[in-house]
Amino acid sequence: MKKKKYPMVNLGTASILTVFIILALVTLATLSYMSARKDAGYTNQAVTSSQQYQDAVNQAYEKIAEIDASLFESYQSGNFESQLDTDYSFSIPISDTSELQVVLTPCLPSENDGGLYRITTFQEVRTKQWKNDSTLQLLQ
Repeated sequence: MKKKKYPMVNLGTASILTVFIILALVTLATLSYMSARKDAGYTNQAVTSSQQYQDAVNQAYEKIAEIDASLFESYQSGNFESQLDTDYSFSIPISDTSELQVVLTPCLPSENDGGLYRITTFQEVRTKQWKNDSTLQLLQ
């Protein structure tokens, strides 16, 4: 009876394959963790900027309500015609690099479905100039 000989090449193949799979899984887990951390940072930044913008919008609406009340009082007293040439503009800071600019134009109630003003500008404006501080030399 002949003894079967097993080839020497297959002796540690299963162990090497297992080590390779474990290394691949650890690498993928590390990459997933780093990606999730970066996404969490972007999400926190987006939430913060959104909250700052909404706070500025709320302050703008409070200011608009005050202007509306003063326009209504002048309309009731009869001297509203003198305010038709005046635009009400104000800005509310959102962050250190942007602000919310609002411009209200008074108008007759017959021109604006009963409203005493028209919002002509309600926008976020950057207050600081962008500086390009990174250069890339392509050709020498």
